[in-house]
Amino acid sequence: MRRREFFGLIGGAAAWPFSARAQPQGLRRIGVISAISETDPEAMPRLVAFQQALEHLGWATGRNLRIDFRWHNRGDVALSEEMLALAKEMVALEPEVILVQSNPGVAAVRQVTSTIPIVFVSVADPVESGFVESLARPGGNITGFSNFEASMGGKWLEALKQIAPRVTRVLALLHVETLANAGFLRAAQSAASSLGVTLTAARVHNATEIETAMMALSAEVNCGLMVMPHPVTTTNRAVILKLAAQYRLPAVYPIRYFVAEGGLMSYGIDLVDLYRRA
Repeated sequence: MRRREFFGLIGGAAAWPFSARAQPQGLRRIGVISAISETDPEAMPRLVAFQQALEHLGWATGRNLRIDFRWHNRGDVALSEEMLALAKEMVALEPEVILVQSNPGVAAVRQVTSTIPIVFVSVADPVESGFVESLARPGGNITGFSNFEASMGGKWLEALKQIAPRVTRVLALLHVETLANAGFLRAAQSAASSLGVTLTAARVHNATEIETAMMALSAEVNCGLMVMPHPVTTTNRAVILKLAAQYRLPAVYPIRYFVAEGGLMSYGIDLVDLYRRA
């Protein structure tokens, strides 16, 4: 199936003047909070794309710009807890604008500041998540790029059925506490009966829970896997990809780097391009 790139610019992220909070002298300052580790293979391409786009606009690190990075590096604490700690660290640096990735990341930064402009990337359904009032008029100090809407849940299931028509049981890996993931699940559940599929949800928070859920699925017949976008699934993608291959599970993924690293099929976006546009 042909992969699709989908994103939406919410309320004109680029419309904010970069000098809105600029200091009279010295380097301009941007904060970047990432929901992946700096050692993740995806980290450097995103960073390079973001910096190249800034340089194209005349902003170069070390010359007239400073970028402070904070990465999701800890696996021993809850993601929401770590993101809140990173958000507090970043706001204390007083950047002029904060670029933040993921729904948990945006939720954390919003708790800490209502004045520093926030631009988000890789955020699913920002209206349902309560981040913006509407796509056209986000309101407040936040804007950015939405890469998934709730209906994608049904489309992922449909894509999986098209590529693996014998599949009758599907496991959805998701972080259900995230409102956007809950929306994807509802859409997939609505589509399941018409596709002749029994859908089961695995509410995962770490690699161990992912392994347990996929091991249980492997005991069934005519099974498939649907992976929903969340830092829990994306940062543990090596585990997911390994087990999907080991158990011979046809699977659909939300982001193309799953396929680049060995997955069967993706139906989603190019996150590197979003960083370039941010």
